[in-house]
Amino acid sequence: MPSVRHRIFLALALALCASVSARAQSEQPKPEDHFVTQKMFQNRIFDIRNRDPQSLSRVLTPLTSGFRGAVVSPNQEFRTISVRDFPENIAVIEEAIRRLDTPEAARPSVEFRVHLLVASNDETVSNRFPAELAEVARQLQSSLGYKNFSLMGSQVVRAREGNWNIYNKGVADLRLAGDTSRIPAHYNYSIGSVSLDSAGGQARVQVGDFILNIRMPVTHGERVSFEEVGFRNPVSLREGEKVVVGTTSIADKNVIVVLSATTMK
Repeated sequence: MPSVRHRIFLALALALCASVSARAQSEQPKPEDHFVTQKMFQNRIFDIRNRDPQSLSRVLTPLTSGFRGAVVSPNQEFRTISVRDFPENIAVIEEAIRRLDTPEAARPSVEFRVHLLVASNDETVSNRFPAELAEVARQLQSSLGYKNFSLMGSQVVRAREGNWNIYNKGVADLRLAGDTSRIPAHYNYSIGSVSLDSAGGQARVQVGDFILNIRMPVTHGERVSFEEVGFRNPVSLREGEKVVVGTTSIADKNVIVVLSATTMK
């Protein structure tokens, strides 16, 4: 059996270890508290007059304190941005809104003339299109081998420079060979991502996406179904130039889109 002295020494050693462990735990750094009580935060609502609140909020969010509960919340309907944060962060955000919420520089608008031609070898169809497309039709006769061209539709649409999407649609009498139905074809097109390039001294209009869709009625006995055809192309053209954007084949016919553009200050 251990002696009395040995038992006393063991007890003192255990007590010393417990004391060291407790001291080490007390000296460990406490985790940082990122929660801020409501009394330390302030709330502000800013009216946004010129820019998009959603886009502006993405610029302002990095200016917050980063503490839990700090908020930058845009509202598209009321054109506001609500901020909840420390007073000093709100002051920084207010100054940023004052500098950034300014009117955008006026951008030129672009007037597009869109012509949809139908090419065929049907001798009963006479050439019928605007005189301004005569040279384009002559070149198409040579390159595509079609004899006759008729106008399916012409429109004037306006766009602004930027990542916009201009949309138009219409109805046309575009029947296939031997089709005696009177069901029209439905078409739509969109012009997206318009930009202007003045390099070289001559203005060019860049269209990131021109999309054409045509829903054609196809007769199967007494049943009619719709088939969709079209194309999607980028296009670059000089001001006033007439450019063939694309073509799509429909049985014995070919639909051709001719585009021209004029910039307007």
